[in-house]
Amino acid sequence: MLITILEGRVSKENWQQLEKNYAIAILRHPPDGLIESYLIHNLDDIGMWKIISLWKDEETFLKYKSNGIIDTCVQLFCDAGSTPNRSSHHVQQKYTRV
Repeated sequence: MLITILEGRVSKENWQQLEKNYAIAILRHPPDGLIESYLIHNLDDIGMWKIISLWKDEETFLKYKSNGIIDTCVQLFCDAGSTPNRSSHHVQQKYTRV
């Protein structure tokens, strides 16, 4: 599994737009290899927003990246007046409460 974190600083007047556009984008076109995605708002740094996505594997992520599909989330931040940064992380271990 692969986790990607896209983060950007969004001004308060664009928060609702980011939330609305995220809901539309994720519900309309979720890529097949995307397992989970979260739009999160930092409580300690209120201007900071992140989209955390869990992908089936790195190959799936790279396939969508090469086709420009994942740029949708980058565009969400740009539309909200932000220039986001992305980091990628391999999942080494996992715990799930059942």
